[in-house]
Amino acid sequence: MAAGFTRLSSFDDSFECVDYPPKLPSLAAAQPQDLDRDASLERDKLQELLDIDGRLVNEHQLRRVVFKGGVASHIRRDVWQFLFGLYPFTSTAREREALLADSHVRYNALKARWKQKLTETEGYENLSTATYCDQSKAPNCSSAKLITSAPSPEVKQQLAFIEIQAQVYAGRLELDVSKLRHAIRIIDKDVPRTDRDNDYFRGNGNPNLGVLRDILITYAAFNPDVGYAQGMNDILSRFLIVFDSEVEAYWCFVKYMENIQEDFTEQGMLRKIVLVQQLLTELDPDLYAYLQNPCEIGDLMFCHRWLILGFKREFNFSDALRCFEILSSHHLELSSMEAEKARDRERRKDFEQQGGSSRISEVQVNTEFTFELFMCVALLIEYREKLFKCTDPTTVFQCINSLTMQIDLDEMLRKAEALFFRYCRKSVVDCFQVVDEVKRTKKR
Repeated sequence: MAAGFTRLSSFDDSFECVDYPPKLPSLAAAQPQDLDRDASLERDKLQELLDIDGRLVNEHQLRRVVFKGGVASHIRRDVWQFLFGLYPFTSTAREREALLADSHVRYNALKARWKQKLTETEGYENLSTATYCDQSKAPNCSSAKLITSAPSPEVKQQLAFIEIQAQVYAGRLELDVSKLRHAIRIIDKDVPRTDRDNDYFRGNGNPNLGVLRDILITYAAFNPDVGYAQGMNDILSRFLIVFDSEVEAYWCFVKYMENIQEDFTEQGMLRKIVLVQQLLTELDPDLYAYLQNPCEIGDLMFCHRWLILGFKREFNFSDALRCFEILSSHHLELSSMEAEKARDRERRKDFEQQGGSSRISEVQVNTEFTFELFMCVALLIEYREKLFKCTDPTTVFQCINSLTMQIDLDEMLRKAEALFFRYCRKSVVDCFQVVDEVKRTKKR
């Protein structure tokens, strides 16, 4: 059937041979110089990016090497501390020690505040702890354990001052216990089923579940506009497993949520899905039209899980971590240096092909098309033949669910990167097509 349809009894020219599924549109683009994936970032390479005082002097290079290969597991914690905003890239090793102590004190003050508030509020007393985990065995996140030697009087005085500041900071934040109670009820449904097949959370009464719970409640308590929504537990669990630190996991989770919190609102979720629709229409209009009719699933809502969880359920845990850090590197975005370099190459080439006679402003690209959206579209295009065999929403969902654990992460990243650069080129080609149209109009 792929060769096309024709009626055997007809030999006239009134019948057209139609490809099915329709051929993928030919997005003639100059291929990027390097689409190969690299080895994971190792400690020796990381050390090369640090100066003598421990500053990470080349942020762009770090983001590039993370994007191209991910991070080796034994240094993942060190890299994520920079990547997810626990420490500024320009901070020295000594400054990071002070920042970590401050992070511990502030987190403990926040957690103590909501626990005390629940304990003091009638009818809420039992919400401060959970029955499904043994929190007495949870690791202590006191700032005192950061000091390995006997503290001097000056250090003691500094810690006492930081703790007072943290208590004042926590005390000034609004805390709505009614909203918090609602959030805790949802959290207590989600936490017991979070990554229970992972050793870090496996087993009855696992104290790490209590740590996960406390972080989510602390976040919901002091971010009431966002609160808690399903999926946050899956995002946070990655931070907790990598850092094995309640404090570091909390602050990196907070920083990460600053960038994606709108995706947990109805408006934000719908906006992301609309962007996937627009990008798929740009790159494979036939597939998008088919998903609309006859499949009746043109809203592409099944992509929401991919986006909100960073493709966590589509890969094994190790690959899912690597995918998460690669997407979070934000190395390849349409507003990035790499995208501008690609567009500049195509501008020069097409300008030369025009004989240097015409130049106009480039067609504006949609910088909301983030790399994770190109990942979504790459997945859909990769399995377009299977999708063209679907006939309704049920068969589409079955097809999508069948992809779980069957996807080659590196291959999909390569395909997404190729689509990204093709889109960059398309924006340049479109602008020169406008030039041609203007010329033809003038000749008339």
